[in-house]
Amino acid sequence: MFRDLREKVSAPRRTVAWILLGLLVLAAAFVLPRITPHPAVHRAADVILWSALAYGAIRVISFLLLDPLLSQRQTATPGFARDLLVVGLYLVAVGGILREVLQVSLGQLLGTGAIAAAVVGLSLQEVLGNLFAGISLHLDPAFEEGDWLEITGNLRGGPGRETLIGQVEAMTWRTVQLRTENGDMDILPNRVIAQAVVTNLYVPSGLHRRTSKIIVEPRPDLHVGLGALTRALAGLPHLAHHPPEVVVHSSDMGGAVLEMRFWALGFRHGRQATFQATRLAASVLPREGFRLMGPHGPTPLVVHSESLPSASLMAEIVRELGLPEHWIEDLRPHLKRHLLAPGEGVIREGDPGNSLFAVHRGTLQVVRAEERQAPYTGLFWKPLADLGPGQWFGEASLLTGAPRNATVVALTEAEILELPKEAFEASLKREPELLERLVDLMDRRERETAEVSAPKEGRRTLWARQVRAWFGLG
Repeated sequence: MFRDLREKVSAPRRTVAWILLGLLVLAAAFVLPRITPHPAVHRAADVILWSALAYGAIRVISFLLLDPLLSQRQTATPGFARDLLVVGLYLVAVGGILREVLQVSLGQLLGTGAIAAAVVGLSLQEVLGNLFAGISLHLDPAFEEGDWLEITGNLRGGPGRETLIGQVEAMTWRTVQLRTENGDMDILPNRVIAQAVVTNLYVPSGLHRRTSKIIVEPRPDLHVGLGALTRALAGLPHLAHHPPEVVVHSSDMGGAVLEMRFWALGFRHGRQATFQATRLAASVLPREGFRLMGPHGPTPLVVHSESLPSASLMAEIVRELGLPEHWIEDLRPHLKRHLLAPGEGVIREGDPGNSLFAVHRGTLQVVRAEERQAPYTGLFWKPLADLGPGQWFGEASLLTGAPRNATVVALTEAEILELPKEAFEASLKREPELLERLVDLMDRRERETAEVSAPKEGRRTLWARQVRAWFGLG
C-alpha cells in the first residue's frame, strides 16, 4: 500500500544505465578525435578516457581490497574509513591526470590557488567541521551501528539543551542517522554529536539502571507500601543479582517521592520496564491504602471489601495439605486474600519467606529470566510452569523457613490466598504428632517437581528436623 521511499532501482535498469554510460564514454574518447583534429578535442578525449580508466580501477580496488579488509573492522564507522580511502585515491587520480594529460604543474596550481583555497575553506567550515568530527568519531569508536544512544546537548541550535534517543542506522563522513522509537529518522551532523553528551545504552555491559518516580501521601506505615511495591516489582524481568528496589527519594507536593529502580538490558527493554513499573505502582499502592499525590492533593481511594474465606474453601485447602478437618477454624482467621494485577510479582527467588500461597482465581507462572534478541534486545521471562485455581506454592518456606526457590509472577489478573506461619504454630504445638503429615506434603511436592536429589529417608529426616526447629517443637 505504501511505497518505501528508499526503494532502489531494479538491477536490469542499473545494468542498462551502466552500458549506456560506457558507450557514451567510448564515443567521447574515440569518435570525437576522428571528427575534428583540433588539439583541445584530443585533450578532452584523453581526459575522458583516463578518467574512465581511473574510475574503473578505483572501483576494482574497492571491491577486491578495501571492502574485504574493512568489513571485518569493529569500529564506529567502517564505511567512513572506506570513504576516506576512496576519496584519497580519487585525489591521486585527478593529480595524475592534471600532470600527465593536461601538463599542469601541481605546485604552481597549489601556489596560485592559496587565496581561493582560503575562501573555499571559510565557506566550507561547516562541512569541514563535520568531516573532522567524523574522523574523531572513527578514531574513538564509542558506538556502532545498531546501538541505542541517548544524546543530550544543543541539538537544534536553540537556547536550551534537549535529549534525543535513537538507534544508530548509519554513519557517514557528514552525519549520524538515528531511528527513534517512533520510527522517525533523525539525521544529526557529526559536529553536533562531537559537542554533545552521548550515552551508549548498549555498552559496556548492556545492563543500565533505569528509574521511575511516584508520589504518595506521607504515613507512619510507609514501609508497608514500600514492601508491597518492592514485591510487585519482582514481576519485572530481571537478573537475580540486579533485583528491582524502591527507596524514598525526596519529598514533593506534600508527599513522599518513591523512586523505583530496576536494571534494563537495552533501551527498549528499559522503556517497557518503565511502563510496567509505573502501572504496577499506580495499581498496588492504592490497593494497599496509599493515596497518590498530585497538584490538587491526594487522589481518592476505592475501598475493596474483604471477607473471610468460606468454610468450603478452607476445607479444600486443608484437604490438599493433608491436615485434619478440625484445623479449619484454627487456620481460617489467619488466611489473607491478595488481589494481583497482570505482571505483578508474588515471590522472588532467594527472598526470605514464611507463608504458603494458594491460587483462588486467575493464572500465575513460575518463571526464570533469560536474554533474548527478539522482538528486541532485553530480558524476558521464560515460563517454567503455570499455576491455576486450586494449586499452591511456597510450602518449603512455610514449613522450614528456607529462602524462596522460585520466582512467581501473575500472568493475568488473579486472586491468591496466603497462609502464614503463625496460622500453623498453635495447632502444630497442640498436635506435634501431625508433623509427619507436613513432611509427607514436602515429599509429595518434591516428587511432583522431579527434583529428588537425596535418598527418601535422608530427606524426611532432614525436613523433620528443619520443621521442628522452625516451629520451636524441640
